[in-house]
Amino acid sequence: MTRLLNDQGVSVIIGTLLLILITVTAAAALAVMVSQMQKAEMIQQSHLAAVKAENVQFSSVNFQNDPTAWNQTPYPYNITNSENWSSITLHLVNLNTDDVDIAAIAVSSSGSTNAQYANNITVLNATLNGQPQGQNMSLSSLGTLNLDIPGTQSREIQINFTDGFPNSPMVIGTHDQVKIMIMTSLNNFFEQTFKPPNPVVQSSIATENLGVLQRDVLVLDGSQSTSDNTISIWNWSIENASQTLPQGNCNDINNFTSSVTQSGKILRYNPPSVGPFCVNLTVIDNTGMISTSNYISIPADPQFLPPANLEATFDFTNNQIAVDLVNINGNNVPAANVNYIVEYNQFGNLTLSNYAGTTLGNGINSTCVTGGIGTIKVVSGQISPIELAVAYNNTGNSCQ
Repeated sequence: MTRLLNDQGVSVIIGTLLLILITVTAAAALAVMVSQMQKAEMIQQSHLAAVKAENVQFSSVNFQNDPTAWNQTPYPYNITNSENWSSITLHLVNLNTDDVDIAAIAVSSSGSTNAQYANNITVLNATLNGQPQGQNMSLSSLGTLNLDIPGTQSREIQINFTDGFPNSPMVIGTHDQVKIMIMTSLNNFFEQTFKPPNPVVQSSIATENLGVLQRDVLVLDGSQSTSDNTISIWNWSIENASQTLPQGNCNDINNFTSSVTQSGKILRYNPPSVGPFCVNLTVIDNTGMISTSNYISIPADPQFLPPANLEATFDFTNNQIAVDLVNINGNNVPAANVNYIVEYNQFGNLTLSNYAGTTLGNGINSTCVTGGIGTIKVVSGQISPIELAVAYNNTGNSCQ
């Protein structure tokens, strides 16, 4: 009986030791598992912090429209005045203190259905032996660009739309809305949409006092134009629409007879003719985005070129008063009103063939003295009138 009790004690001891061993092993395994979980959590938190800390911004964007770029080998499209962007220059800034790796750059526009990722880019501010140069970069074997931007630094890159994309050329119209998307190796996405500016045309007529006469001036105001960026250029196109059908029809662009381009947010324009005119405005913002308004019609205004000089003569041989009218530019003034007023009638029988008329295309109007002696005042607009002494010559030639 005593021996049996000893065997039972040994069994109890061994069982206890085994239980302790199992407990220690389980605790060690649990500690290892907890440590691995903590490590994984730290790695995940570190990754999330890195993702959250990434901050790439577009410092500046500039679109270029180089018509010759569309004719370069291997894409000779023979477009001499392309309305499509040829390239874009991006200035990307890394606002984080850690380096960022740009994996891909995608471009899409309102004129296309899908975004395209650039196959190759040119880093404009790359350096070699301390000297700036352009460095061409293409997709790696993994299909990424691997463009490194050091912490707090920037990269200026150029992408050609003619040959920088898988489906080259990428046709983006100069009036299309464009979206640029940057993807980093941490799968962060930074994007910005660039919209063409909105040109707004306002017009009015201002009157300038030139002393002896007044002249109308066309005032064109583009200050109400809007843009997501900053408008830097206002270009006005002023077309003479006097020969359109009907006159002043801004849709009949084939019959515009002259074109004048002037710049300025607000333009005071002295027209070279009385009109009518068709005017549109092209605005360009600081990114190069461009937009052109529709034409607006400016009615004809004789006061754009008011008569400035009046000459009147009396031909005794032919019994004719002739009037010659020129404007402030020294050109003949057609269709101007001329009035002949009897100022002095010596015998009460001074008469004229007509007392009012309009100048012809050569700026001339005339009337005939049909009887009597006296003084005739010639009046046209605001010009100082001219007084002429006249006398009917009954032996003179017949006045026409």
